[in-house]
Amino acid sequence: MALTYTSAIIWDAAIADDRLWEKLHRHFSDPELVELGSFVALTLGQQRWIKTLGIGHREVLADTTAGLAAPTAAAQEDAT
Repeated sequence: MALTYTSAIIWDAAIADDRLWEKLHRHFSDPELVELGSFVALTLGQQRWIKTLGIGHREVLADTTAGLAAPTAAAQEDAT
């Protein structure tokens, strides 16, 4: 159900018909649906923005030493 809800948010709002909402409410409360929907929207927005900037996976941002990926233990040791 959560993946169908995600598809409705990302690809086709028409998927979110009364039948889907009934199924979703069997498994999730309204606050949980809001939280899940917000997370999906925020994540999708971030990914589109990063793509718009032309930043690839594990690339370092211009004029910085910080990348988008979490630092590894080795990188943290090098920084100290």
